[in-house]
Amino acid sequence: MNELLDLVHTHYNGLESGDLDLAASPFADDVAAVFPTGPLDGIDALRNLIDSFITAFPDLTIDRRTVWQDGDTAIAEVSFSGTQTGPLATATGEVPASGRRVTFDAVDIFTARSGKVVEHRGYWDNATFLTQLGLLPDSV
Repeated sequence: MNELLDLVHTHYNGLESGDLDLAASPFADDVAAVFPTGPLDGIDALRNLIDSFITAFPDLTIDRRTVWQDGDTAIAEVSFSGTQTGPLATATGEVPASGRRVTFDAVDIFTARSGKVVEHRGYWDNATFLTQLGLLPDSV
């Protein structure tokens, strides 16, 4: 495997094993990230988001459906699954453990320079995620 794809898989391995340092290790200190929850600037902000997911979903698994690379960018089509047995930190406060299982599809885009990921964008249907947690009503 090449260096960029190794970085992607290192990130996912860290998420799945609950290892914050491993999950954050592929990213540059000045990484720019965007998720459905909003933009994040720098490794500390990204580490907080990663830690939030590791804490809330300690049994998190990531089904890597397709991961491919074009130049300095890798794109991963994945499915995240886990049970919320820990609190989920959010910008509007902490969501207590619900015991609910979530599964949602996502697309992650990683752009690297000089051996580190400098841009990370993650896209998923946040309404589906929040509904599965019981934070939004089921759609009709």
